[in-house]
Amino acid sequence: MGDNIPEEITGASNIGPTKAIPGSEEQETQPGNSFASYMQDEGKAGAMNPGGKDAVSPLNLEAQSALPTAGPTPNSILSQMNSTSSVLGDLQQKLHTKNLPLKNSQKYLLRNKLTNANEQIRTAAKKAGVDVGPAPKTISRQNPVNKFLGLITDSQTQMQNAQGMIEHLNASGKMLNPGDLLLIQIKLAKAQQELEYSSVLLSKAVDDIKQVFNTQI
Repeated sequence: MGDNIPEEITGASNIGPTKAIPGSEEQETQPGNSFASYMQDEGKAGAMNPGGKDAVSPLNLEAQSALPTAGPTPNSILSQMNSTSSVLGDLQQKLHTKNLPLKNSQKYLLRNKLTNANEQIRTAAKKAGVDVGPAPKTISRQNPVNKFLGLITDSQTQMQNAQGMIEHLNASGKMLNPGDLLLIQIKLAKAQQELEYSSVLLSKAVDDIKQVFNTQI
């Protein structure tokens, strides 16, 4: 049987090296070509569809963020004051709830929130040109609800005076400078956050007393 073995495969010297796959050597030696061509294709696609939905790039986002935004105006400030006054009125109504049960933790939070809101509103009113006068006085032995009502009443007064001042300036053709308008806007926004938190807190207390009444009935 050994005589039947072909002579051309009797030795390992006749086995040649494995041939490279066509094109593989070029891809391995020049990886940058495929990346460059990919980027060119992407650029062409963006140029063909510049306003498409998917044509979003950091440059587009930067250009959009650079667009000027409208600053506060006397009318927008008056609207913001109306909104804040509405929250103050809601708080005042809830505080007049008979036998309103307030825990010590709720009293502590309400005192801090309403005091901070009052300070923000007084600062905003002062920037509008209002003579805010002395801060409301509180007596240590005073009923907590009466303290809260005093802070809300003063805030309402300052808000009304500030609204009247801005309306007077508009009617006379005078304008607050943009810096003062921006500060008023910020102060009112901070005050409204504190007031809205207080409103939620009081709503919980009012719901608790209603639940007690319903249980007794």
